[in-house]
Amino acid sequence: MIRRPHSGRMAIAAVLISGAFLACQTSLTEITEEVGPRAFNFDVGPAAEGLPSGSVSMGTGSLTITTSGLRALATGQYEFWVVGRDSQNLDVPVQLMTYNVTGDTIYTADSRIINDTTTYITGYAGSDDPFVTSVNVVLDSTADGSDPTTYNAVVVTLESTAGATSPGPARFLWRRIGVGGGGSMLFGNYGGSDVINTTSPSDYVFSASGAGLGGARGPEVSVDIDELARPPVGFYYVGYIVDADGNGVLVDTLRSGWNRDSTVSRVSLYMADVSAVLPEIVGYDIRHAQVRNCAAGSGQTNCQNTMDLPVDSTFVGYAGFELKLEPKGGVAFTPGMSITHAGDLPKPVK
Repeated sequence: MIRRPHSGRMAIAAVLISGAFLACQTSLTEITEEVGPRAFNFDVGPAAEGLPSGSVSMGTGSLTITTSGLRALATGQYEFWVVGRDSQNLDVPVQLMTYNVTGDTIYTADSRIINDTTTYITGYAGSDDPFVTSVNVVLDSTADGSDPTTYNAVVVTLESTAGATSPGPARFLWRRIGVGGGGSMLFGNYGGSDVINTTSPSDYVFSASGAGLGGARGPEVSVDIDELARPPVGFYYVGYIVDADGNGVLVDTLRSGWNRDSTVSRVSLYMADVSAVLPEIVGYDIRHAQVRNCAAGSGQTNCQNTMDLPVDSTFVGYAGFELKLEPKGGVAFTPGMSITHAGDLPKPVK
């Protein structure tokens, strides 16, 4: 359920107003006199675009996994697995050590370019090429030569290093083919084998939930969002100011909301995918979070002052704010990918 309490708006107002009074060293001559630049608000809501997704199709003795939204990685790689069960009903993942990649142009871990051909590789480094709309992985056999269609599930993992021999915790795309056959894959945290349900009670399926309010004031931007879904393992939230073409300037990694208690105020939520003890995290929800920064060199009190935008015309030429869900180990910002939430900047500041 999306909730948009007054507390989020009040937090922004408190931050912006307090910054104005702290930055100003002169006293008011009249109660109606303005102090510092005026603040303009804007709404921020779900706008899921370019998130990881996939599907599985099954043939005779082979599988084809079609994926999209697998962002380019600077470190690590994506790997593909099938999962069976042993005599004690425990998961047994089998690595797909070699597989065919066909279709669109893709970039492999060693930067080779593959154009509409078939090549054997041992991992996929992802791609931020706007012309790569999907990548097909054709599985004719597993590493031990067995038929991949006889397994219970297909799983895609995000590994921090190349050549993993067992899947790490970031098992973010999956399909239980033993129950549901081919079809769409789920994005989130794979909960293990389930011989009854296509979507298991143990799964965490991510959705771009939550909404909030942003404020732009002089060289400062502050965005408060309530009831965000926690990132899947291996991913984190980061905010950007973007232009009309989608090119972005980093604002900050998502943080907990402002609090009078400095030990829990604006704490980085980079580890929210694996840590349940960070401020504002309850179960799979982030109750209240914030992205805030000021233009580099602006000198705004209690602000980072590191945003790579001009001080005097900070938002001129920019169109909006985007919150992205990016893979850990990923490369630079890419337009149109990994977007969970967005909002238009107010016209007076553009």
